[in-house]
Amino acid sequence: MRGDEVALRIHFTRDDLLRVSLGDGVHPLHETVLSLRVLQRSRPGAVYGSWQRWARRRVPHSVHPLRALVPPHGGCPDFLTPPTLDAYDVDVGVDALLHTPKQVLRSELREFTQYTGKSLPSWAGSLAEGCPQTLEAVGGALRDWHRTAIAPMQPHLRDRTEAARSSAARILLGEGLDALLSRLHPTLRWTPPVLELARPDVDGDLRLRGRGLRLIPSLFCGRAPVVQPTADVPLLMFPVCDDVIWTPEGEPDARDGAPGRTAAALLGPTRAMVLLGIAEEHGPTTTELARRTGVSQPTVSHHTTVLRDSGLISTHRSGTRAYHLLTPLGARLVGQDRGQTSGRRAVDP
Repeated sequence: MRGDEVALRIHFTRDDLLRVSLGDGVHPLHETVLSLRVLQRSRPGAVYGSWQRWARRRVPHSVHPLRALVPPHGGCPDFLTPPTLDAYDVDVGVDALLHTPKQVLRSELREFTQYTGKSLPSWAGSLAEGCPQTLEAVGGALRDWHRTAIAPMQPHLRDRTEAARSSAARILLGEGLDALLSRLHPTLRWTPPVLELARPDVDGDLRLRGRGLRLIPSLFCGRAPVVQPTADVPLLMFPVCDDVIWTPEGEPDARDGAPGRTAAALLGPTRAMVLLGIAEEHGPTTTELARRTGVSQPTVSHHTTVLRDSGLISTHRSGTRAYHLLTPLGARLVGQDRGQTSGRRAVDP
């Protein structure tokens, strides 16, 4: 990070360091809002391009007004993603949104217009006044967009975020918090007791003041982490995606395959053995796969590259190690080959 770059500086106290935690999984309401930003970008990039084309054909009419509150770049009002006791249930999150105090709605909408420099549509006035019908419309739109764009991808979201979370947990347990914060993402720089997030649009400080920080893996936050500072426990969502994301239409229809032959017939016996090894161990490394299959590490690396390019596995790197996880398509293929029990084991948390 160059000295002339602006950044969001997150300041830790001793109590904050004791309260750093890893989220249990993806936050569906956050992913819903973040994905709406990606939907509107004129240049989504290679990672999100296929998903954007898939999603743009399915936007419900109720969702269009939300674009005024969720622009393609920059922030959006925090009341759209309220802190809740059960952040992993989209309905609980929407219910919390419907009970947002009027003063919070007014304050965040005012700050949002000042930040963006754009006027809001007329219906935003009734939203600022806490109009129940307008709040219901916003909550309903979020539910509609989640059902359309996020729910069909839930197995993929779970796989990607679980791989990132497992990798982060291994670093935390094996090397400590200092190593985790130092290697969490390239746009972050850890200079104890300050974590700097390089942001071209922000030059400020966030003091945690003993609240700690929760680290959440995210598929749709883009190329840099996203911070929600107003929660009781501030959140830092960090990217987990660096290759093209899976979309539901890319998965073939399920068809019954002959047990014991499907994977080997499609992939060859050695590559099928590597895929089945990934199914048996959640997030194995290349070294662990080589030990399990009796195949050399270079050969395993070659096969995992082919499996990844075919959309059957995803790979998350941490330092010199690579952790492999089934994609929904890979789990389906393994389920055909080994029965439904193994298929569920591969994709369920």
